Amino acid sequence: MKIYYSETAIKSLNVILEFLESKWTIKQINLLKSEILKFEKTISENLITHQSISTDSNVKYMLVAKKQVKIYYTKFNNDEVRVLAFWYSKGNPQQLKKLLK
Repeated sequence: MKIYYSETAIKSLNVILEFLESKWTIKQINLLKSEILKFEKTISENLITHQSISTDSNVKYMLVAKKQVKIYYTKFNNDEVRVLAFWYSKGNPQQLKKLLK
């Protein structure tokens, strides 16, 4: 399965990493990076089904980094995943809605 990162996903991850560099230790940041790689593995191997953001949506999410960061993604044709955004759980929910549009 192919995994693609949208431009929004890349930008949102960079914003989170910049913010967390001032708040977290290197070990915690490396854990986040490691969990993103685990996410890629579980998605590509279809090991886990994650929650949808609503019952009528195909957008799913996974919590990483001790439930502080969410990865939002959607599947296409059972062989492609598009990561839509990364979201710091303590962020403004209104901005998340804008990212996912």
